[in-house]
Amino acid sequence: MKIPIVSLAILAGQVAAANDGTVLGTLGNFGSFYTGFNFGSRQFEPQNLIFGYAPWIAKRFILPIARPRLGGMHLPVSIS
Repeated sequence: MKIPIVSLAILAGQVAAANDGTVLGTLGNFGSFYTGFNFGSRQFEPQNLIFGYAPWIAKRFILPIARPRLGGMHLPVSIS
């Protein structure tokens, strides 16, 4: 089993961006990144979808180009 470094970094960044000091507020903000629905104001905010999906789309297209070769190192990490 390998640790996916980039995926964990994306999730950590999204949680940090969603943090507002409370657990429920952070969960609501994080959920709005993937649904677009702000649970606090009960409104649809499509700009929140950018925070949720843009990093994953960028990872999909940039990672195959920028993938380093770690074949001989045998580390328990995965860049993806």
